[in-house]
Amino acid sequence: MKRLTLPFALGLMLAGAGIAQTTLDPDEARLTAAQLLSTGQPRAAADITTVLIKRDNGDAPSLIVHAHAMRMLKRYGPAQKAARQAWRHADRDIEKYGAALAMAQALSSDGKKTRAQLWLRRAADVAPNPRMRNRAVRDYQFVRTANPWSVNFSFGINPSDNVNNAPLDNTFVLGGMIFTNPAAVPISGLSINSDTTLRYNFNVQTTSRNFVSLRWTESHVVFTDNNVPVGVEASDYAFRKLEGRIGRDWTRGPGKPRQTLSLSFGQLWSGGTHFANEYEIEWQQAFQRKNGRSFVWDASFGHSERKDSVIRSNNTYTLGGRWSRPVATGDRLSWDGSVTRTDSYSRAIAHTKVNAGLQYAFAQPVLGAQALVAVNGEVRQYDDPLYAPQARRDVKATISGSLLFVDFDTYGFAPKLTLEASQTNSNITRFETRNFGLNIGFQSLF
Repeated sequence: MKRLTLPFALGLMLAGAGIAQTTLDPDEARLTAAQLLSTGQPRAAADITTVLIKRDNGDAPSLIVHAHAMRMLKRYGPAQKAARQAWRHADRDIEKYGAALAMAQALSSDGKKTRAQLWLRRAADVAPNPRMRNRAVRDYQFVRTANPWSVNFSFGINPSDNVNNAPLDNTFVLGGMIFTNPAAVPISGLSINSDTTLRYNFNVQTTSRNFVSLRWTESHVVFTDNNVPVGVEASDYAFRKLEGRIGRDWTRGPGKPRQTLSLSFGQLWSGGTHFANEYEIEWQQAFQRKNGRSFVWDASFGHSERKDSVIRSNNTYTLGGRWSRPVATGDRLSWDGSVTRTDSYSRAIAHTKVNAGLQYAFAQPVLGAQALVAVNGEVRQYDDPLYAPQARRDVKATISGSLLFVDFDTYGFAPKLTLEASQTNSNITRFETRNFGLNIGFQSLF
């Protein structure tokens, strides 16, 4: 192997560090640099790796050690440059993993927490074994806790045989006369949904923090049906919502519930038209009990200011709760319920809604994936008659099952398939619907 002769000044430094030899081959030099780094001598390690990098600027292991040394010397720019160069030249997963970790640590020390999280996802993706992956995930969670910024993103494609949520029967009786709506028929197609939330925490203390967030939600429809009624456009079903929220999280100490108080304002668009402003104040308490049990309850008051029809403006009051606990097999059982009251001058809006659901998550893989099944029931009772002599009453049932394929994740995001079927029965036939669809999306694993 070709020998590497280190400069005379470096030889004196090595002698002072207790290392006698001054003529090393590249492998010995890298090992010496790593040892110096582990004993708290980053300057000496950086001097050795500088010579190695000059010899070969594609020497990934030397670049990784150099990046760590520069970070310990608080020279974050050169540390990030060396780590990026190591990633570019790395041939093996172990080298890419080391480069990604070095870059994440340099970015985190430089205060660039969000970018550090992205590199830790890269490290987890190329980790050669589960132990190294777990370390990257653990570091990710630590950086996320320290990062005042957070971004949550979800995306899904939903094939459905009733993408426009049309009634089973498009005829209805009003004043003794039968009317038919030719546009109100089920249309097959795709619903494409995205949901992005940007959050910033400030005044962070041991037991409290304040936050502001901005959320953007979109839903678009693509028809795949060849028999779309005349005058019906997919753009009619486009939905957008922009919501800003400010609030505070706090707890009174260990064993006490986590409490959240927040206030939000949102604007909603349907079919490209601004049709409502929404305001909401919400209170939530979350309890963590022994043996993995949890309970969350929340209460909220909201006001919707309708732009399409002033009479449809309304106030909404909601009280709900969710319980969760493990079972003897290691599976997890959760159930939830809520009561919502909506007051409005419009007889088409004023109603009371009761909702209840049950979810069961399996501990053991099903078809190689994490599986969950859920059932949900909902009853809506409207206040006054509008479409018939009796007031409208809807009963909706939903059943769904999902598979999260954790073995096929990329950068910590795994594909998730959800199959859902729902049916709404009503004493007013125009509100009876049936839907069957498949959601294809991705979910973060950490």
